[in-house]
Amino acid sequence: MKHILPLLALLFTSCWLAAGAAAGYIVSQQVLPGNVHMAQVALDVDKVWPSAQETVGYFQEPGSDPSVQAFPRTILARVDGAKVTVEVEAIDIDRTTIRVTADKYLGKDNATAAKVLSGILEGLEKAK
Repeated sequence: MKHILPLLALLFTSCWLAAGAAAGYIVSQQVLPGNVHMAQVALDVDKVWPSAQETVGYFQEPGSDPSVQAFPRTILARVDGAKVTVEVEAIDIDRTTIRVTADKYLGKDNATAAKVLSGILEGLEKAK
């Protein structure tokens, strides 16, 4: 029994470190007032911006096109019946903030905003 406890501690520590290493580019992720889903990543905006556009294009409702604005970097799209806004902003040379909001039926659609932000972060992980 006394040999099992150190092994379990090592196993749990290893799992925690592996999970942290996989998402090492995410500096912070939170929901701000106004139901703004935000993540700050340790990646250059020139890498994040095209990935965000590609991901939003994937979620975009068939038959509609996202509206892309180069400055400030903003994407307006329809996802699952919601109007989604994605903003990508350079904070520093290797720091970028991604903000996502979704409005549906005169209210905020947190599930859609969370899904789009999660998709963008997953796309960034694959692009690494």
